[in-house]
Amino acid sequence: MKKILVVDDDEKICWAFEQFLAEEGYKPIIANNAEEGLRQVESETPDIVLLDVRLPGMNGLDALEQIKSMQPDAIVVVMTAHDDVDTTIQAMKLQAFDFLPKPIDLDKVKVVLDRAIQMQTARGELQFSDAQMPSSFLGPRLIGKSAQMQEIYKLIGIMSTNTITVLIEGESGTGKELIAQAIHANSVRRDKPFVAVNCGALPDELLESELFGYDPGAFTGASAKGKPGRFELADGGTLLLDEVSNMSPALQVKLQRALQEQEIERVGGTETIGVDVRIIAVTNRDLGEASRLGKFREDLYYRFKRLSIHLPPLRDRVEDIPLLVDHFLMLISAELDKPVRGVSSRCLQYLQGYDWPGNVRELENALKSAAVLSRSDIVLPEHLPPEIVGYRESKHSNRPELEKQLESALRPIIDEAVTDIRDSLYNEVIDAVDGALIRIVLDGADANQTKSAKLLGISRTTLLQKIKKLGIEVN
Repeated sequence: MKKILVVDDDEKICWAFEQFLAEEGYKPIIANNAEEGLRQVESETPDIVLLDVRLPGMNGLDALEQIKSMQPDAIVVVMTAHDDVDTTIQAMKLQAFDFLPKPIDLDKVKVVLDRAIQMQTARGELQFSDAQMPSSFLGPRLIGKSAQMQEIYKLIGIMSTNTITVLIEGESGTGKELIAQAIHANSVRRDKPFVAVNCGALPDELLESELFGYDPGAFTGASAKGKPGRFELADGGTLLLDEVSNMSPALQVKLQRALQEQEIERVGGTETIGVDVRIIAVTNRDLGEASRLGKFREDLYYRFKRLSIHLPPLRDRVEDIPLLVDHFLMLISAELDKPVRGVSSRCLQYLQGYDWPGNVRELENALKSAAVLSRSDIVLPEHLPPEIVGYRESKHSNRPELEKQLESALRPIIDEAVTDIRDSLYNEVIDAVDGALIRIVLDGADANQTKSAKLLGISRTTLLQKIKKLGIEVN
């Protein structure tokens, strides 16, 4: 029987878990604080630990770190009502198996436990190497607590434990570079350079020299001293290739070789220069589709695809918009030196009802222009760009006409269906009444059909037809 340790200071939650786990066939072990939980880990060696973050005395993250120190293979699921970004990323960096926000959904707990048991079974067949993880979350602040963003934070924590090439995909304005910075800032390379180059902003010749550098006299106008490229500048750290899908096939070949051999040659040079660089590639296009169409090297695509993150567009995580609004208004207030407390509820409805083709970047710019136009510390709908207000209005303005057209098209179908239902119900009622009445009359007439027909006021033939149709037994 698998043993599950629950570490939580809420007695009601512990009781609920105890009942639930026992019903699911597990042996529950309960601890009300981190210190007791650590003792249970040492003495009972539980298969899975469900660990609350907010505990009296030692907090859950410190306990998680100690559990991992005691038992590196321990499966720990972190639980907390305070599902902030830092806690989620820190928990994943400390190698938590998963992260469950409170209030706890027992159906989700069951799914996580099933996955944990499956992983534990697989772990018995495989050997994993331990990864050292930074002790605190660093880098840019990431905003959002939607399910999609929670998964992104988990991936950042996981990707921060290694130096494998990463591909970040998503529409323009979703914050792909911020994710790249967060991965670097939490990795073992965080004290080394983070260098970015926009592959879509430079022509091929300039991009090649930017990436690989050039030797003196490599081309007309080249510096007499030459110049190191971004690969050399990022040595030991991380190189961000923004909009990598715009790179020409010839340059893709040179990039593939640099990644494979971990060495480069400057433009116009003959000397091989060794480099140790982690690549994070960013694109707003579908690299897989580009590869299938022959517009991007297949081998380079699969090298990028080893670890990938897909950032959802803002329209798919509208629940994050209020948090983003608060965050941006705080920054905008400081930038404009003007207090902006928030947006009206009506204004927020417009913001959450808009499609946001420019994503988070467009939201920030819209709020900045609205804050400038606002004469008070509250942003109202009239301060928003007209396309945002017009978008919501256009979705509603045609509704009455569309409803009329829909009703006109559906009315004959609905009327026919209602008639069929009404006729069917009527026939069922008539048959039920007929059946009951015939049985009563037959019983009273000692099953004499001629006499029964006369009492009912119908012919004997009609009576026989109804007896057969209604399945009436005549004794």
